[in-house]
Amino acid sequence: MLRNQRNSQRPRGSRRGGRTRALGGGGGRSALQPPPFVPTMGLSHKFRFTSGGQSGTFSITRGKLLNLVVLATSTTATVRLFEAVRLKNVEVWANPSSLGSAPVTAAIEWLGENSPSTVISDTSMGVRPAHVSSVPPPSASHRWWCISGTSESDVMFSLTVPTESVIDVTLELRLVEQEAPTAGEVAVAATAGQVYGDYLDGIVTGLGSSSLAPVGYIVLP
Repeated sequence: MLRNQRNSQRPRGSRRGGRTRALGGGGGRSALQPPPFVPTMGLSHKFRFTSGGQSGTFSITRGKLLNLVVLATSTTATVRLFEAVRLKNVEVWANPSSLGSAPVTAAIEWLGENSPSTVISDTSMGVRPAHVSSVPPPSASHRWWCISGTSESDVMFSLTVPTESVIDVTLELRLVEQEAPTAGEVAVAATAGQVYGDYLDGIVTGLGSSSLAPVGYIVLP
């Protein structure tokens, strides 16, 4: 009985095992050797836009996705905060017309290199909003990373949106790390040091023709 009590009070594990753990061993990577590290900051984020009183069909290029968030360096110049983006999903809700009026249609068309030019559309019925959601087509260039300076003028998709539509675009992002920042859209009266959200359809300086405004950001002037 006394022997059993002594055994029950003895700590588990061997003395050698305890010493090994204290030294950072135990079969895994030594605490003296840090694991590989990727300093580039990456994240996934859903951006939201609204069409307000505007309607129409809008072409979205690689460059426009790279310009979605910029930092003003002067009243007219900006730099991008993202060095690379990858498109994950596009979703549109179209506000239905008043009951008895003509229905409205929302559509996403995949364009660009290796794309089948597929159109996905939905039409509102009664009080139900039109709603479409789509991921980039398999094997199309839309699934590739968009890098600053590479094929920025390529149109990735077009949106057909009625007035008062809501558009969500989900992107995987890589923030600028060691690369020199790339110039973003030209502003009209920005405040240096301020972070701005750009229009999804880009900005045409001085013409006021941009339509798909960002939600949650100060809009680039």
